[in-house]
Amino acid sequence: MENYQGVAIFGEWTGIEIHESTYELLSEGRRLADELESSLNVLILGPPEAKEAAQELISYGADKVVATFDEKLKDFRDDIYAQVVAEMLKKYQPEIMLFPATSLGQALAPRVAGLLKLGLTAHCIAFEIRKEDRALIQIRPSFGEQIMARIVSRTKPQMATVRPGVFPRAQKIESHQGEFEIFEPSEKALVSALEVIEKKPKPKAEVDITKAKTIVAGGLGLGSKEYFQKLFELAELLDGAVGATRPVYHLGWISEDHMIGVSGVSVRPKLYLGFGISGSLHHTVGLQGVETLVAINTDANAPLMKQADIAVQGDAKEILPLLIKKLKKLKSQREDD
Repeated sequence: MENYQGVAIFGEWTGIEIHESTYELLSEGRRLADELESSLNVLILGPPEAKEAAQELISYGADKVVATFDEKLKDFRDDIYAQVVAEMLKKYQPEIMLFPATSLGQALAPRVAGLLKLGLTAHCIAFEIRKEDRALIQIRPSFGEQIMARIVSRTKPQMATVRPGVFPRAQKIESHQGEFEIFEPSEKALVSALEVIEKKPKPKAEVDITKAKTIVAGGLGLGSKEYFQKLFELAELLDGAVGATRPVYHLGWISEDHMIGVSGVSVRPKLYLGFGISGSLHHTVGLQGVETLVAINTDANAPLMKQADIAVQGDAKEILPLLIKKLKKLKSQREDD
């Protein structure tokens, strides 16, 4: 009889370092493992030079790091990676297996699910444990991002991919103890039908708003590109970054790098100010980690106004210039002092 126990996450090696999403999965994986009173394992693949970084994951909350190192794993090849991870899951049988919804994770997870004939929930933003049967409730936006679906897998391991940025980063605890184990896959698993001919690095994004401590974001309520551009002035005064909704991007008011939500990124700033944003689920799904949310809108019943810690009912086109003027005055007074 198969006995599934524990939580496992996929640790992603970028070719240079451990991907940031791995530390976010460690944080949530640790929470789920503790709730299940079970262990947290990291499954990681890569070339031999990834070993030192992989061992260090123990100090970020892992009870065991299971690793396969081989020169054939230097470049991500879908078939080899999927075959090795599938063999790992057959051996260790975790109850839950989480992958990052990175480009690598999105390619790998469905292939593993196909090999093992398992269910898979994509782009989850939250998880709960159903205590009576230890089932993982996987929460994600669905039906055009209009509702939050709560999904339960009928197969084990219960597998899901997780949107980067929705969970906090695991903190390093030097005293945390764990095991490091080398997994030797079968010779067959390391045979690939793919050959890497050339690698071209992806151009760096214009801006990375996921690291901003303050974000000022705008929606259609700002009325025009001219008013939207004023957000950059406000962001500079607050030492922050500019965010946007999907409709604003489609109008060409700003580049895709600034888009927050299902089609964009998830953010975790200490302060978020939303100007003229109604707050559809498509956008607010990217705001799960905001500490203080301020919304400015003429409609007091707008979803973002109801979600906000501070809701200001008024015309964003009028309030934005006034706020900039006030902050400039305060800044000038400080400089004079």
